Amino acid sequence: MKKPVYYTANEVAEIFNRDPHTIRDWINHGCPTPEGLVRLQAAKLGKSWTIKDEWLAIFELRVRPDPVRPDLELEIPCEPERETP
Repeated sequence: MKKPVYYTANEVAEIFNRDPHTIRDWINHGCPTPEGLVRLQAAKLGKSWTIKDEWLAIFELRVRPDPVRPDLELEIPCEPERETP
């Protein structure tokens, strides 16, 4: 069993390229999606929020159910045009 990884709100903000205030809004109020608000599960330890890696993965799947990975999409190579003699 792998050891869980924990993130701070600031670290999650860097992962998602968002402001830490946005991450705290996702925790407290939810992230708007076409299906409604999705809250990021987190635990408050003292004055800061802690997010477990599993919670972050679940949140991302709920917010982006069909992730687009352009680096993994296959391109069909075009055959080079042949010159006719």
